[in-house]
Amino acid sequence: MLRRNRFGNGEPATFISGVSAGSMDDDFSRQGQMIEENRREYGYYYDRLRFPTAAEALAAEAERAELLGWLEGHALVGCNATKIDCRNLSPGCRVCAEGSWSCLFVNGRCNCSCFYCPTPQDQAGVPVTNSIAFPNPVDYADYLNVFGFSGASISGGEPLLTPERTLEFLAEIRKRCGDRLHLWLYTNGTLLTRDLCRQLRAAGLDEIRFDIGATRYNLKKLSLAVGVIPTVTVEIPAVPEDFPLLRDKLREMADAGVNHLNLHQLRLTPHNFRHLVTRDYTFIHGEKVTVLESELTALRLVRCAIEQGGAVPVNYCSFPYKRRFQHGAVRRRAALLVREGYEHVTECGYLRSMTATGASDVIQSLAEDLRRLHASSELWKLSAAGDGLRFAPVLWPVVRHAGVAYAVSYHEAAIAGSGDVSRASRTLRLGSGRTVLVARRPVVSSLAVTPAVVDALCNGTYSGLPSEILPCETIPAGPAKYF
Repeated sequence: MLRRNRFGNGEPATFISGVSAGSMDDDFSRQGQMIEENRREYGYYYDRLRFPTAAEALAAEAERAELLGWLEGHALVGCNATKIDCRNLSPGCRVCAEGSWSCLFVNGRCNCSCFYCPTPQDQAGVPVTNSIAFPNPVDYADYLNVFGFSGASISGGEPLLTPERTLEFLAEIRKRCGDRLHLWLYTNGTLLTRDLCRQLRAAGLDEIRFDIGATRYNLKKLSLAVGVIPTVTVEIPAVPEDFPLLRDKLREMADAGVNHLNLHQLRLTPHNFRHLVTRDYTFIHGEKVTVLESELTALRLVRCAIEQGGAVPVNYCSFPYKRRFQHGAVRRRAALLVREGYEHVTECGYLRSMTATGASDVIQSLAEDLRRLHASSELWKLSAAGDGLRFAPVLWPVVRHAGVAYAVSYHEAAIAGSGDVSRASRTLRLGSGRTVLVARRPVVSSLAVTPAVVDALCNGTYSGLPSEILPCETIPAGPAKYF
């Protein structure tokens, strides 16, 4: 059985229930921080949430470990043990796991009222991705090309509430990006017709994803897309009280022509709070508050699908996967656009810079050594005062010196549609003349480290790293701890 660190080569499977790879003290400190962040988000209403007792959390983790233990022998676990089962992911999910996906929210209005919806869906708005507005489909298609995406999705709201806009974006993307880009659409399906299915396909749609939770798991509308759109996927949250119904629906989905079933963990937000808090759920702390029973339900459904012969491949896309891998992919894409030659882009997508400091004559001597070795000038840089030298990991054997101190810094890069151009690290121009900015901000500033830490960073090993920098370096493995 393999656990994929990325969507690629694997190693022996191991399930880790902690939220970080640091010490137990670091775990407790981070848990306390998350509890306070969760409390601040919900304020007065936080006390209405039921979190597990220590005994309940241990019992739930034991149940989860039993499920994961069974799945370890029957499923393919990917993305640092945060995505299960990866043996037959939809094409769109593969693009997402590879970190090359853009999602355009073509509107912000919906005609359904799902209790679990995380945000208000009451304004048409303009199409937006990553907080960048794209009223013009030509600009969005150029954006996809400039940043090298291999997949894009159209979401909402409900994209079929604005069918002309949706079709216009699909057609323009296909025209400008060609067949190299996988295109999919999210919908509740209620407005779908056979004719609209044909129009979506003609505009270039490769995959359609139905939230059948909006229609009490009715597959009638979904059937209209079968045989018209190449890939038909169901994507829903794992609602705990609906487990018996969903278990029985697996065979019906297969018979209806569903190619893939994606399950998500219910997440609490200020918008859906009033609905979720009235249900008999146990909430768990984390970067965001999620529902404990939802994850267990998803894992049970993956097991049921495998036990039934896997007619419909079921994939559990956990909340940790979304936070760790999707967010990391966004950071990495921006970081690669502004990276200096001496900087390293970490697994988490941060820009790491290492600096050697010391007496001016010592640093100048190191610089002379690099010149004699014909080290590319892009891989190192002297400070204006001449007492510091930034260097790429490959130069570490030369820069390592007894009379030198070392420090490491991290920056996060982000893409924006507007802002102060003078403060942007890079400005990219789209075909229409519109500009997109890439800016960077410090995350960890000049933290003094030992040569042993620098050695570990340059060699890609993470044991013994200071807790301040570990979250900037590596993506934690395994599900989130229940607390």
